[in-house]
Amino acid sequence: MDKRVGAMESFKEKDAVVKLKNFRRKSERGVWLVLLAGVLSSCVAAAISVNVRASALTEAGISTKNISAAPQSAHMSLPVTFNPESKWDWTEDNFDLDVTTDEVPREGIMFTADLLIQASEKPQFHGRMNVVAILLIGQEQQWVQCAVPAQIRATNFVQSVTLEGTEWYCGKIAVTFSGTVNTNINGIWTEGIPYQQVVNQPVTGVKVCVTGTQCDYTGTLRIENSKLGYTADMDDGVSVNTTVPRHDLTEIFMKGNVLALEGGTRKALPQVTLADSNASSVALSTARYLAALGKSDHVVFGHQNSAWSKTGAVASPTNGLTNSDIEDITGSPAGMVGFDGLSLVGKEFSSALWNSNFTRQGMKGIDTGAMGDSAANVKALAALSNYCLDRGALITLSCHMPNFSKVRMRTGYQREKEPPYARYDFTSSTARDKTGSTMQDILPGGSYNAQYTAYLDMVADYASQVKGAILFRPFHEGNGAWFWWGTETCDAETYQKVFRYTVEYLRDQKQVHNLLYVYSLAGNPGFMTETIKRYPGDAYVDVIGYENYQTDMGTDSAKWFADFSAGLAEIGKFATQRGKLLAVTEAGVNTSTPDIGDVVTGLPRKGCSDQQWFEKLLDTVSDSGVCYVLVWMNGSEMFHTPFVQAVNGDGSLYGHELLDDFLRFYNDRRSVFANNQTEIVRGFK
Repeated sequence: MDKRVGAMESFKEKDAVVKLKNFRRKSERGVWLVLLAGVLSSCVAAAISVNVRASALTEAGISTKNISAAPQSAHMSLPVTFNPESKWDWTEDNFDLDVTTDEVPREGIMFTADLLIQASEKPQFHGRMNVVAILLIGQEQQWVQCAVPAQIRATNFVQSVTLEGTEWYCGKIAVTFSGTVNTNINGIWTEGIPYQQVVNQPVTGVKVCVTGTQCDYTGTLRIENSKLGYTADMDDGVSVNTTVPRHDLTEIFMKGNVLALEGGTRKALPQVTLADSNASSVALSTARYLAALGKSDHVVFGHQNSAWSKTGAVASPTNGLTNSDIEDITGSPAGMVGFDGLSLVGKEFSSALWNSNFTRQGMKGIDTGAMGDSAANVKALAALSNYCLDRGALITLSCHMPNFSKVRMRTGYQREKEPPYARYDFTSSTARDKTGSTMQDILPGGSYNAQYTAYLDMVADYASQVKGAILFRPFHEGNGAWFWWGTETCDAETYQKVFRYTVEYLRDQKQVHNLLYVYSLAGNPGFMTETIKRYPGDAYVDVIGYENYQTDMGTDSAKWFADFSAGLAEIGKFATQRGKLLAVTEAGVNTSTPDIGDVVTGLPRKGCSDQQWFEKLLDTVSDSGVCYVLVWMNGSEMFHTPFVQAVNGDGSLYGHELLDDFLRFYNDRRSVFANNQTEIVRGFK
């Protein structure tokens, strides 16, 4: 999916985050919206207009409930201009909100507010605004910054109000303080500090910063109804409480060459012929298991980057949440966890994230100094993959590879301790850079063959450290025009040659034998023609994948699911004829008008017109011969599954409106998650 590349840089990884540490010393480029305790400062009075009294907002239909201990004073508005070219645009002004608490706030405190933009028509700006909240703690007003900002786009401004003759659109923002936070410790800005170590006094104020990510909005911003409270007391205007209890109903086990399912259903493990005649026992066992599932109505659920990347509230020891949105909902990891080559090079996952997130769970840290950053990032992803395998999740690896004509030598390469592939910098997000004839040039004798084989050496290093099978999916969606390996720059013959060369290099030269090779194309109109033309051959493929996204949810998903089913039947027939496994290697919901800065927005945060989307997905794939279905990633910028913001006292969940739908999906005996196959996957080893 072309729209996603580079979208998953987490908030904590952005350089701009640490800029907050300098705010005490100098003015940064950010929009600070402040509720002043009294008279406006003369230095900003000319640029700011005082907002109307709270009663006017009540009449306009906006709640004015304030649960802070201090009385709310006049709100303020501020004219801003964002830079549409910037990924993190700070403007110059900064202000403070006088929201306070009487007591020390416990973990899980939520800051909510109404963000208004001046507009006579529904907002149409591109990009997004990021709302960063900072609690001022105690009389010293120590800064405690949220780990994850609220994200708001033009589509989130849905309510029109008129205040003092001016038209505004209102969007809800909510920021939760839980898990870890960022703060000053002994004058040093420090990230990833446990909340409870820092927040030990009442809140004496709140700072709110609104920044732009490739946002072209120009006009006035206004903040209203700032509150601090807890989930049970708050309404962020978006989240809902679940009504469906969670049931762990699916029971499957493997005995000998038989896969046993509910109700006495038994499926013999078929014999399979793999692209690698020397495939490891774990690869062979994985393939036979998936083949048996494909002959049943059971389907493994997969989720990209599911083990560590999420949209919901940050995990903490006290809030019952994890590092995974799927685990927050179901109590189980996804049945298959997808990773990308962007994690091999530290763009999505990294050794730093492993050391910060997983060593707390007793995992061994990675000494980057002993091997260099490149090898350490590979080792980290392998460690994460093994962690997932041990918990019952299968592993798949896609590759949004850089355009190798753009790959350069790394500065500071240390030959004595770093592997040869570390000579190259593979971190550029250039998968959609279609300049040159890169596919032809990475073949033997080509200008960039050395760079490409070095990249494959990195993949081989990763695979050698993974204690299970990896479903390797290179050059996906090659029938589209958005990647440098697609139809716009690569003919079918060259595509076949490169795919075959990739398999032969890894299998025969590098002696990697735990890979299952996945050939997957996008479900574009007429996709079967290109599927057949570009097919590398039976000797190079183990799994044939189908990829399709619903463009906008619309009022009725029936047509999309009908078309999806028809396309799946076509490619399923082809897979059966070739004796290959069939999978839905990507699926989900996207928007027809992605914001410039977001690349893709995925599911709507609110207003999903189809409240049974995941149930319909399961109905569509369960009897189609598909062995697994994977939906794309969740992150701070977009999401493809629902997510949890908090666990209520009665055990129900508080979060995205499709939570009930996903719980019904999970409860269905046909869906397979990691907890259903843990012993099976462990047995592959």
